[in-house]
Amino acid sequence: MSQEVADKDNQDASYFEIDNEQTILSLKLPQNLLSQWFQNRSIALFICLDISGSMAGSGINQAKHAILTLLEGVLTAGAVKEEDVTCFFFNHGCKEVPFATNPHLRWATGGIKTYFDKVFATGGTSFSSVFDSILNNIPNVNTDLAVIFFTDGQTSPVQQEKKDALAAALSGAKHGTEVHTVGFTGDHDAVILSWLTKLGTKQGNFQYVRSSGDIPNTMKTTLELLALGDRNAYVKIGGNEALRTSFDNDGRGRLVLTGENKVVHTKQVRILKDKESEETFTFGAIREVKPNEPEATLLMIPFIQNEITRLTNEVVSNSGDSTNRDKLNEIAEEAEKYDDKLNTILQNAYKIKSIWRNVTIQQCLSVKETLIHFKDLLSEALKGSLTNEKIATFNNLAYRNVTKQRLKKKLDDRTIKNIDQMEAIEERLQKLIKTIDFDELDRNETQENKLTFTCTLTTDNYIEAMREGECMCLTLDIARSQAAIADPTQLHVKKINQTFLTSDAFMTSVGYALDETGGDGQSVHGGFEGSSIGASVIKGVAREDITGILPLYINEQHWQIAKERIKPIMGYMTTLDVFGYSYSQLTSIPFLVLERAFSDTSLDFRRKQFRLVFETCDAIYKQSTKLREENKAIFPNYTKSPLNRTIDSVANNFVFLGHLLCAIRCGDVSLVELQQYLQEGLITFAIEETIRRRLNRAAPQIEEQFNNIQTLLGIDQKAYIDTPVEEFSKAYANYIKELKDSKKQVNNRYSNAFLSALSSISATEAMEIELPTGGGQKSVGMEIDEVPAPMIRIEGYDPEKLNITEKTLELLTKVEKVMSETVENILRYNEIFQWAISNNSTDLLTFPDFRKFDPAKTPLADEFFSQVTPKVKLATFLQAYIHRQNSARREAAEATPTKFVQPFSEATPDAILSTKFQEFLSELLKRKMTEIVDSYTKQANNETGLSFWEATTPEEAAGLIILDVKHRGKKVFKQVVKAFQKPHMPLAKEKLEMMVNGVWKGVQLFQDKFTKLPDKAIWRPSRENLHRILKAQKGNVSDVAYWVNLLPHYKDYIEHQFDEVYLADRRHAAWEVRQQKRGLPTNG
Repeated sequence: MSQEVADKDNQDASYFEIDNEQTILSLKLPQNLLSQWFQNRSIALFICLDISGSMAGSGINQAKHAILTLLEGVLTAGAVKEEDVTCFFFNHGCKEVPFATNPHLRWATGGIKTYFDKVFATGGTSFSSVFDSILNNIPNVNTDLAVIFFTDGQTSPVQQEKKDALAAALSGAKHGTEVHTVGFTGDHDAVILSWLTKLGTKQGNFQYVRSSGDIPNTMKTTLELLALGDRNAYVKIGGNEALRTSFDNDGRGRLVLTGENKVVHTKQVRILKDKESEETFTFGAIREVKPNEPEATLLMIPFIQNEITRLTNEVVSNSGDSTNRDKLNEIAEEAEKYDDKLNTILQNAYKIKSIWRNVTIQQCLSVKETLIHFKDLLSEALKGSLTNEKIATFNNLAYRNVTKQRLKKKLDDRTIKNIDQMEAIEERLQKLIKTIDFDELDRNETQENKLTFTCTLTTDNYIEAMREGECMCLTLDIARSQAAIADPTQLHVKKINQTFLTSDAFMTSVGYALDETGGDGQSVHGGFEGSSIGASVIKGVAREDITGILPLYINEQHWQIAKERIKPIMGYMTTLDVFGYSYSQLTSIPFLVLERAFSDTSLDFRRKQFRLVFETCDAIYKQSTKLREENKAIFPNYTKSPLNRTIDSVANNFVFLGHLLCAIRCGDVSLVELQQYLQEGLITFAIEETIRRRLNRAAPQIEEQFNNIQTLLGIDQKAYIDTPVEEFSKAYANYIKELKDSKKQVNNRYSNAFLSALSSISATEAMEIELPTGGGQKSVGMEIDEVPAPMIRIEGYDPEKLNITEKTLELLTKVEKVMSETVENILRYNEIFQWAISNNSTDLLTFPDFRKFDPAKTPLADEFFSQVTPKVKLATFLQAYIHRQNSARREAAEATPTKFVQPFSEATPDAILSTKFQEFLSELLKRKMTEIVDSYTKQANNETGLSFWEATTPEEAAGLIILDVKHRGKKVFKQVVKAFQKPHMPLAKEKLEMMVNGVWKGVQLFQDKFTKLPDKAIWRPSRENLHRILKAQKGNVSDVAYWVNLLPHYKDYIEHQFDEVYLADRRHAAWEVRQQKRGLPTNG
């Protein structure tokens, strides 16, 4: 069935000739076709965790933390269903754990975390084992598949056939496949981890985790890649073979064509839903993209980035062999070719006057940065000094840029939507500046304001900048991670600077700085590292680092220009792409700057900065109709439930408080409503929620102390643990003694049990015996009650005995110090709220106490914490730590009754402390009780096996099975099997028949149920067990026919074991092999 082109504006096909050998084909499918062909995407997830000895220590701990972070993200967001997750734990072998067949492995119940807590690293590493397991499971997957390896990559050699088989299975799968790798420990094998990422139908991602602090961003990047939702289809050019291609959610796909496919303008281009599908879509005319068109750059730059990654793999593959120097020189020449192309693009970009100029320069210099590092890698390879660490470091950079290209599909979606918007902004600004009487504005403005708002670079004041369609901006020092692309509240405002720049001066400085540093974005804008230490686009008047700007509200005329310029600037600050703008950036980033302004109002110029930022936020809030409507629901609900405060409801608490300030000022929230919110605990809840989020990325030392519940709650070892264990140990020893004594009182206990069962059935009718399970009831054939088993004493929580130790107090102080600056700023918002209520004023800028906000002091936080007792602090911090992951907080809040207790409340600390106290003691003491019981059980099982061997009547042996064995799967059954391996067993024939058939004289001896597989009722010993049983008992039972009749499945084996000639030949052959290995003669 062929689809006609219904909407020419909603589909596009273009091509760009790179050179005489390669062409880039860019395609855009119509949305209606996407919805017809591709339903909502579902994805299966294979998690492969290396549990070999080389991962022991920090490696396995970081890997488990990363996996749990990832699983929380995909499962709570519904991106992956639990039944579609399979874990592969591999060392020298591989254990498959499909969640679908393990119902206890569910995130909501904590089963997944509990399971991973018990995973440890030991043994050797064999990628072959996990490759085999993946190959066996791929045919069972009927959705897209993501495979993620968590490993150090250190493995014994893998056969090339296995690697080829895995590559073929993943690249040839019907559905989309992708492989991502996360490397742990400094010794991880970057080569194999990079190779794995190329196996799927889509390029995977390689990331290196140096420390636990890298895990949140690493997993966030992985989550974003999994959420991209690319779809696979086939592109057929003329009569050539169809080529598999990935299309994103907007229907965009690109592929590099070579050979016969390279010439496309004269051929028909069709899309096939499947390779052999009759459902096709045919494009109209294929548009050629000329080299001087901006679109050519958007096609060429990602191509070069991918080529650098390809060349990197070739360098790594050829670096270990000195004979491959010629190949490395060829790679160097190819790299120079791409460097020349980038230089040409840059030169042309600087001449462009359109909106494309900045985005072209940014993208080009980003790739040049990677190319510079690649040349360093190549130089090391040519010198023969390329180490694993250098490969890992470069791969981390290169794959981060590849990831950015994939994540930039999100940005490209914005870019495509925003290009027209940005062009429209330019047109509006040109019209706007014609309507402003700048001379009048200049006459009416004070000289002080003209001097204050002057660009340090151009020396233009804000009015002169407005004449050019530019605005004046406050300069910032910022840092960002890749998470900021999706969530702009992740951007970190490190400092507000003294310097003012115009919007154009800053953006031009970015281009020049990148050019001067050879594209080293890390040193200019800080990239997506999350810290950006030492990065600077330009130095300010006080030599401060400038990496961002905020367009300001100075007056209404200036704001008319600033509110247009702010959009591409927000896009750049968050995504390093002026076209990466989204509405959430505008409603978040200025309010993050406002929070930073709160940290210091001690000096006059800092107070002026605060007022400028506040006025700017106020102007943004007033014009944001959508935001105001959303907040009208968020504000009153914030205190109602902890579920209304999690990150999916309120992305950032300081942004939330900034919105509330502006809502009060513009009248959306009345002072009466504000007072109600505060009385309901808004500030306290904001503090607790912020602490909870910070504890999710707490230092390892703090995590370790919170996890040590015994020390944290001061649980006395002797009183609460040692004494109850000692008491139970003695009581259980007496219990076992009494039990043995009671059994001795009934000499015919086993025989009576069997005879009792026999008397209730006919001689030919088998029955299933229902045995009592409760203590104190009579067993079949028993004449006295069973002795009741003791239980371990678990001391209850006594709030009067709570012992808060010095170590716990040190931990509380440590948490306070970590949180004090954050809590201080929240309480500074509260100061303004309280002043507004007390003075019945919404003119918040007249608040008189701004001058006391000193960045080096936290008096409000100190006072707040000083009013809270150590016990309440401990309960609040402990609950925040336990709930540090959103899923744990949701589970606690949704429980009936709720498991969430009021923070910082004297009325509720015992609720959380008693729960953790009892959970810890109960789990620990039950584990110790189980260890004691198991030691006696093992001894009892051994005694049961011996009693079975010693039984002198069939009734006694059968009764023992009925009462003490019951199931073939129990450990005691193994001891009975071992009894057959002791020679000269009395009644060997009768006992063998009982074990094999499970029936004696019509009485069913075992309680196993085999309604679906009745043949399983017959016991078939393993070959090893049978060999040992025959060896011990064939002298006792020498009739071959008896053995064959009892175990017909082993007929040939049994006959051979009774054939002395056959056995002699086997022994002689084995002797000859040993002699040959020793180099000794085999004759005679």
